[in-house]
Amino acid sequence: MFNRLYVKLSLTLVVLFALIGVAVLALTRSSMDRYSEEVMQRLNASVAMYVTNELQLISKGVANVDALKTLAHHAMVVNPAIEVYLLDPQGTIISHALGDGSLVLGKVDLKPVKQFLAANARFPIAGDDPRNSQRKKVFSAAEVRQGDRLEGYVYVVLEGHKQEQLASSVFSSQVFRLSALALVGCLAFGLVTALLIFARLSRRLQALTDKADHFYQSSLESGNSAVEPVRQPDLHGRKDELERLSRAFDSMQQRIAQQMKQIQESDAMRRELISNISHDLRTPLTSMLGYIETLQLKFPQLDADTRQQYLTITRNHGVRLQRLVADLFELSKLDSNAVQPVLETFSIAELIQDIVQDFRLKAERKQIRLELEGDLQNAQVYADIHLMERVMENLLENALRHTPVQGTIQITIEKQSQPDGVRIMVSDNGSGIAPADLPYIFDRFYHAQNKDQEDLKSTGLGLAIVKRILDLHLSKITVQSNHQSQTEAHSQRSCGTRFTFHLNTHLAQGN
Repeated sequence: MFNRLYVKLSLTLVVLFALIGVAVLALTRSSMDRYSEEVMQRLNASVAMYVTNELQLISKGVANVDALKTLAHHAMVVNPAIEVYLLDPQGTIISHALGDGSLVLGKVDLKPVKQFLAANARFPIAGDDPRNSQRKKVFSAAEVRQGDRLEGYVYVVLEGHKQEQLASSVFSSQVFRLSALALVGCLAFGLVTALLIFARLSRRLQALTDKADHFYQSSLESGNSAVEPVRQPDLHGRKDELERLSRAFDSMQQRIAQQMKQIQESDAMRRELISNISHDLRTPLTSMLGYIETLQLKFPQLDADTRQQYLTITRNHGVRLQRLVADLFELSKLDSNAVQPVLETFSIAELIQDIVQDFRLKAERKQIRLELEGDLQNAQVYADIHLMERVMENLLENALRHTPVQGTIQITIEKQSQPDGVRIMVSDNGSGIAPADLPYIFDRFYHAQNKDQEDLKSTGLGLAIVKRILDLHLSKITVQSNHQSQTEAHSQRSCGTRFTFHLNTHLAQGN
């Protein structure tokens, strides 16, 4: 099956070769006519001079008509196509040897005549045809003198009316037909050869285009879902192979540039991550080693309560270190796409109720009230139940850390029809997040600059894990916060921070 590029080029070559053939035929005919005129003019250049030398044709401006007819008759016996005219010194026709006298021009331009009479004349030279004002014809000319005085010119048209009739039938001549057949044969051979050569080349181009197309599609299918997709080109529209190949390369170039940018960003994040990990690991390890060394050196001098306090502090740092390592391991799996969500339909309200029960004791210790409200009966979602459990646990832990004593944490579940799914909101009435910190709260190891002692217990990875899990569910989490001082947040019931995300139902995901 021929590809589009081969068909387009084939049609172009056919039209091009046809135009070349017509141009060459036209040039061949023109060249044949010019050559015929040159040969005719060279062979008959002395005809006018012969007529002039026989008799005195003009005397004192009066034409000798009888002598002109006699000489013209003898000349036309030799060449029936010629026409003889007598011109005065200004080129006006004063006599001729035509029987019918059908003249269109009464005067002949003498400029070609003088070129003909010049010593360095280059043939063919065309002059006026008194019987046809639309055409120029080759001629022979000679001066008519009486002594030293110029009486006029003998002007002999070598390609007369009969010759013009013969010339019009050049297309039916054997020579022209043979030339045309030879030309058509050469053009056909050249066209077939060109098409065969290009057919071979176009097959290889088609194979290259298909490979580029396949490579591009494979890169899209195997790409990271978190990567912003490049606009896909129309590789199978009404385009030939060169256009498809060009579009595929342009798209791959854009995708490579995007991936290079992502690699550079990932490398910068990796260096920042290593720096943050080193810092977050060094701090608890240094504290643990400090207390352990103190216990070893001063164990006899320390009372039981002090030793217990040192051990408790050491254990707390160990627990934080353990939690940090676990969060790092979980986040690394999420970033490397090693975690694939197992989607199923379940009630998000029941899951959240169980999680709230698990956190209620911790909230009561801080005198914080946990509230769950909304549509608890129709909250079916299509998601990974274990990953959603992790999302809610991280959001509640984050809210507990930043909600003051006697504060409130409110979880709201709303059923939505457009888009079909469930919206979950986790709100607290804490001090909120400063506007300068809002863009960075989902970054790894990010802590607000005004972090308190509770914030120091955080690994700084909880919200980053939440965002990665929701990315896997094609859900976007948003945050709204009213930043207040600790005193204002404690004195009034207001929404300090609210996290909101949406989960699809089974039907919406299936569509």
